[in-house]
Amino acid sequence: MRLGRSLHAILGPGPRGDKEHRPAAAGQPGHPSIPCRTMKLGAALLIGLLTCVPAAAVAQGTVDPNHGVVAVAQQLRGLGSVKRVLVIGAHPDDEDTSLLALLVRGLGADAAYLSLNRGEGGQNLIGPELGVGLGLVRTEELLAARRLDGAEQFFSRAYDFGYSKSAEETFRFWPRDSLLADVVGVVRRFRPQIIVSTFSGTPRDGHGQHQVAGILAREVFDAAGDRTRFPDQLSDGLQPWTPLKLYRSTRFDRDATTLMVETGRLDPLFGRSYHQIAMSSRSRHRSQDMGRIESLGPRSTNLQLLESKVVAGDAGTETSLFDGVDTTLVGLTSGLPMGHTRDTLEEDLNDYVTRVQRARDLLGHGSSAPMVAELSDALISLRRVLELAEAAGPGAGELRFALRDDELGLETALSEAAGVIVEAFSDDDLLVPGQHAEVEVQVWNGGDSVVDLDDLVLRVPSGWTFEPRRRQNMELPPGTLTSQRFAVVVPDDAEFTRPYFLRAPLSVGVYQWPADDSVRTKPFDAPLIEVRASLSIAGASVERVAGAVHRFADQAIGEIRRPLYVVPAVGVEAAPRTAVWPLGAPEGVTVNVRLTGQAPNGVAGKVFLEIPNDWAVSPRQVPFELPAAGRATTVAFEVMPGSMRGPDRFEIRAVAETADGRRFDVGYSIIDYPHTQRRLLFEDAAVRVEAIDLAIESGLRVGYVPGAGDAVAEAIDALGVSVDVLDDRAVGAGDLGAYDAIVVGIRAYETNPVLVASNERLLRWVSEGGTLIVQYQQYSYFNEEHAAYPLSARWPHDRVTVESAPVAILAPEHPVFVHPNLIGPRDFDGWVQERGLYFANEWDERYEALLETADPGEAGKRGGLLVARYGDGLYVYTGLSLFRQLPVGVPGAYRLLANLLSLGG
Repeated sequence: MRLGRSLHAILGPGPRGDKEHRPAAAGQPGHPSIPCRTMKLGAALLIGLLTCVPAAAVAQGTVDPNHGVVAVAQQLRGLGSVKRVLVIGAHPDDEDTSLLALLVRGLGADAAYLSLNRGEGGQNLIGPELGVGLGLVRTEELLAARRLDGAEQFFSRAYDFGYSKSAEETFRFWPRDSLLADVVGVVRRFRPQIIVSTFSGTPRDGHGQHQVAGILAREVFDAAGDRTRFPDQLSDGLQPWTPLKLYRSTRFDRDATTLMVETGRLDPLFGRSYHQIAMSSRSRHRSQDMGRIESLGPRSTNLQLLESKVVAGDAGTETSLFDGVDTTLVGLTSGLPMGHTRDTLEEDLNDYVTRVQRARDLLGHGSSAPMVAELSDALISLRRVLELAEAAGPGAGELRFALRDDELGLETALSEAAGVIVEAFSDDDLLVPGQHAEVEVQVWNGGDSVVDLDDLVLRVPSGWTFEPRRRQNMELPPGTLTSQRFAVVVPDDAEFTRPYFLRAPLSVGVYQWPADDSVRTKPFDAPLIEVRASLSIAGASVERVAGAVHRFADQAIGEIRRPLYVVPAVGVEAAPRTAVWPLGAPEGVTVNVRLTGQAPNGVAGKVFLEIPNDWAVSPRQVPFELPAAGRATTVAFEVMPGSMRGPDRFEIRAVAETADGRRFDVGYSIIDYPHTQRRLLFEDAAVRVEAIDLAIESGLRVGYVPGAGDAVAEAIDALGVSVDVLDDRAVGAGDLGAYDAIVVGIRAYETNPVLVASNERLLRWVSEGGTLIVQYQQYSYFNEEHAAYPLSARWPHDRVTVESAPVAILAPEHPVFVHPNLIGPRDFDGWVQERGLYFANEWDERYEALLETADPGEAGKRGGLLVARYGDGLYVYTGLSLFRQLPVGVPGAYRLLANLLSLGG
């Protein structure tokens, strides 16, 4: 390739071809611009283009690649055409990332992925978050993936309640009409010509949530264009929209394929294929162990055309998703009556498309000035057409929608080509009500043309104030950096920064939508503070928006950027979240209260517990002083329950009261991983106390080998048992003889290579008299024969998803059920989400199966709790989901755990 040649071949066939959707993440907190803004558009442009795409994860200290000349080239791939595709699936990781990457990065189309839920019901390979916290992790992982493949991201209100085996079961948790309304709303808002369903909507999809995603994708194809369906959306400003074609993925049904879309083609703009970009995107799903090889060579996405409202030839003869679809802007005038207005629109549209083509032809030739001038002329031309379209009446509605989309894309291309950078930095990231913060806005004209800064304002939440508010009207010669400081006042009654879908309690299997329809279906709210800069570039007005962030230097990593959140002046966290008190036990419950201060000038007061009337607590209250933001202290309270007749449930609440009478009883955890933007999860400072009829063998010492993020070690500690969390050194070379029992965490054989290497050592310890309890593991555990005796798991694995499914005790006299607690059917009441997963389906005769359970209508499954004598010790494999039951205080799960730990006795 000759470096000085035009980039026409790289960008594609021209404005009638494709356009990249404007970068949804541009200016997002935590994702500053990569320093790849070479504005001389000759050889340096190509060098910049081919080195600006990240090979590693987009972490908190690095940036979104959609800036500089890459952004210019991407926008120009599709400006002047209309291509929009919506992919619909059930979960994070269901999307076809190769197809999304091809559409956005290759064809310049607008593409989006609608995930019905946020993946709250899964497991977490990288950390302790489950439930709502895991949903925050996986939402951020989807956004990290979208930053690479370039697509947008949407959600419905559905909460992932766990695995289900049918659509009927899923619809018992997810109100069908409510979810269809959400999907219809996304289609009406995004207005895709093409819908691609990941699933078929039949039992062949397996997971019931997959089936529901396929069912809703079929229903929305007709419902979104029906004015009588969900008319309340029309009053909110949405309009009916009829997609033209419906496809489904045939990744698991190759024989049904009617269209193969090549995704393994090398893109010279990136030096990578769309499949490679997609696998990098897919590897952002780290909590789901989705890391992928970025393979070279041909790849394809296989689809089946299900329905079409256009003439595109017979199924199987298509060559493109858009066969039969008019993707030109001029084609959008067809709904207008013949006459002067339509003729003028078509003439001006052709002029606009011609100017876009001229800008494309300028890429790779000389300085940026001609490119900036051409993009400015194109933007002015587009706005002239938009004025005509605004006056053309209802028949021009889709044209207006497409032109506004192009307008934003052109503003991005023009400002990036001109080298204009707008950023905003706060002096703090965790703000408290009543705080005064300083935000500095920087505008840099890094290009070689004069730019006028016409205005610079902040967008802050309602009730907040800032100064100054004066207009700017400033000329920025090439190379000029200007800054403006704003004094921002957070009101005393400012709300804490909770995601919009967590501001109201969950209702069964769905989140409660807020009244503000503008945020519904989006991943999160807009940044807390945004700057809006109005600029004049080569005679065209442009608005640039950037979210304010707090930045600092990490000595090991470099620059780190963090989003802004409002938090309490005193964060109050109480641990454990669930405490267990054996009825009549002489010892009480220890509650540890952690106080974290965020008030800039410090805060002081007293902390105490609110307990039931006849309970005792020591000490009654403790004074605290947190002299500066970020300081923390922990206070331990001993609580002794009062008299009670039997098992019961109680709540203890921790309260911090400041000297001026303010009361705090809410804390927050920070979810922070290198590949995602940090998020906060707020929780009440409450401890649930389960008073349980429970006994535990005295003197037990237990070792715990951590797995993929569970809280079982904490549950063992809550029983009053001495437990050590075993690190790699302890597993590989420590004194295992010090323990009566060792418990292996979920999926530990998948995540811990030291455990795998030390497995024979563990088995020797068992043969010498130890009790090894292995919680559920995935296929590598079975296939690599890590168990004491052979076990196998079916594909797909046996699981029981109905949490109330009957459980039969097969050997009532076995020690598991009699010592030190008598286990019966009532111990399986109140379980959550599921009975268990990864049950063994075949096992060596030396194992004894102790339980049988099954989902309704299925044969009994006996592989959920197996015990075998191994030498002088005992080996236990259990697929029961204790890791879900124990953190929420299910009494029977604690009683069963106590018996398992006591087996050696």
